[in-house]
Amino acid sequence: MSSETIPTPFSVQCPSCKRKLKIDDHKLLGKKVKCPGCKVPFVLELPKPSAPAVEEEVKLELVTDDPPVGTSAKWIPDAPVVSPAASQHQVAPQSEPAIPSFSAAEEAAAPVITSDANESSASELDRLRTRRKKGWGPTIIVGVFLLLGVGTVGYLTVNYESPKQTPDSEPGSVSNEDLDSPANENEPYSRARLEYSSELVDEFAPTTGKPLSLAMMPRGVTFVIHLRPSLLWSDDYNYKVLKASLTDDVTNWIAAKLKEHCRREPAEIEEAYIGFILGAGGSKPEVCTVVHLKEPAKMSDLLDEFKGESVYDIMERPDIRLKRDDKYAYLIKDVSTIAIAPRLYAAELGESQTQPFVLSVPLENLLRETDQDRLFTMFGVVRDLRLHYESIMPETAQPAVEQILNWIGEDVEVVSWSAHPEPYFHSELKIHPVSASNPPQVNKRIQAQLAELPETLWKNVCLRMSPRELRFRNFIGRLPAMLEAYQQSTITTTTSNYVSMTTVLPAKATPNLALATLFTANEAARTDFSTPVTIATTDKPKLPETVEGRLRMQVDAEFTATPLEQAFQYLCDEIQVTLFVDGDALKDAGYTKNMAQTFNLGLVPAEKAFAQIINRYQEKGKIMVMSIDEKTKTIHVLTEKFAQQRNMPIYKLKTE
Repeated sequence: MSSETIPTPFSVQCPSCKRKLKIDDHKLLGKKVKCPGCKVPFVLELPKPSAPAVEEEVKLELVTDDPPVGTSAKWIPDAPVVSPAASQHQVAPQSEPAIPSFSAAEEAAAPVITSDANESSASELDRLRTRRKKGWGPTIIVGVFLLLGVGTVGYLTVNYESPKQTPDSEPGSVSNEDLDSPANENEPYSRARLEYSSELVDEFAPTTGKPLSLAMMPRGVTFVIHLRPSLLWSDDYNYKVLKASLTDDVTNWIAAKLKEHCRREPAEIEEAYIGFILGAGGSKPEVCTVVHLKEPAKMSDLLDEFKGESVYDIMERPDIRLKRDDKYAYLIKDVSTIAIAPRLYAAELGESQTQPFVLSVPLENLLRETDQDRLFTMFGVVRDLRLHYESIMPETAQPAVEQILNWIGEDVEVVSWSAHPEPYFHSELKIHPVSASNPPQVNKRIQAQLAELPETLWKNVCLRMSPRELRFRNFIGRLPAMLEAYQQSTITTTTSNYVSMTTVLPAKATPNLALATLFTANEAARTDFSTPVTIATTDKPKLPETVEGRLRMQVDAEFTATPLEQAFQYLCDEIQVTLFVDGDALKDAGYTKNMAQTFNLGLVPAEKAFAQIINRYQEKGKIMVMSIDEKTKTIHVLTEKFAQQRNMPIYKLKTE
């Protein structure tokens, strides 16, 4: 068989690790390639005919001694993840995410976490996206949700466990002597070099602002949230996508809390510091805020708005405009800066505007590492959060927060986390251990816990839920794969004071993580995890022998702006057959693999769902058809013209 007649894609098996690989370029036949899993080179040969198997689409790289060449050093982790440029802070070219409906973001299907260079990850995410299980039940996983905003959207606290490599046992490992040498700006950064040199990780920082300042905060603040609301409420496209993916319920809650504590609408606030004074157990937390306005106000308007008696006589302290009423104290530093605290702390507001109070050593260490230009930052004392999380977090979030705190462990004193969505998703989590412990010990424990998260999340959470709608099932089913992608894109470094975990993902990861986590959290709130899991075994229906028989199997046919090829792939995965969409045939007819499909047929035979799509494209001379190859259990989607040219039988779809 000549290479021109070889059908693509076709699958092969790595002779070393036995991994199934999907090949979409027959020109690689006869050449030496490298398995993306075990990295062992082998000569690519046409496989012998075999039964179809679940395939994973991967990118093969030709074996060569020449290093990759680029315009600057890049992070190329061990796993196939996106590679942002280190110096210019750019990401590999990628398609723009489809912006969800701003009035109901949950109605839209956000793009999966992927990039042009990460087709294998996309394939895995798509497979997880379409899994549907029934009869799910016990306790929710620990350590999956941190809260965005003031304790609102779940955030994934995950990390990648580096492969255990030694110079003698693993190819490609490097010695400390190699790592100490200067990095070549035209070569990719390896994971080993990044984990050895924290300054290289710092090159991926999306912002270079000054550290956060607790000026105008009273003594006793041990938990702080810093947010840039005007960014999230701006007209910038990326922030519109993020805000939409947080859903109206969450953003309305954030807006209400900002209005309550900062006295301004979100779009009017450039920066908001929200500090919590967390006293002894059982005491009510006190909230203090420092507000930096986006547009300066008139001093006379501010003095009229914040009424009350002056704390200092104007002749005594003309430089301080400090008032207090029955409940609050107000410090008007200038026309753009206001501080609000309980009345009891009025005097401290005046003193702290130029001389912030002295922090504990762990808090000071982490505060120095913050950046005021990030969209969101939070940091605080873990012990105080344990005592007061029920008072400062929404009721629906409290179970998740309790699990997080238990997962963080008793050996952690202070934790901080920052997130920024552009030009790519950047997350930085820092953990400061108690004095009796040390960063390497904490890092080792966290690594062990994190290594189990994706599988545990899938088995103990996702499979135990029964979402009522397909779009919720899709996102919840994809969350474990997102966790895996997140882990593989995280670099862990340690200093003498803390453990730092830095994650970089494509910008489209932000709405994906937000929606998937929100849907999972909402579904967890209505799931009875005490119900034992029922695993169907003997009652599972037998898979029909023929493709035609499998087309009569029931599938849940609901799509919202789903690309044509993805819709076909979902249907084929449900009935366990192979799909081949002929791109040349579609292109000849003026069609594309990305034509959006939106319909909801409910539970119907797969054949009816195929017909719903194919029958839309029946223009004369451009008739889309389906052909079945029973020998390989493959469904081919092409046009009537190309099917006739290739003598391929056209399957007549039945809709009844």
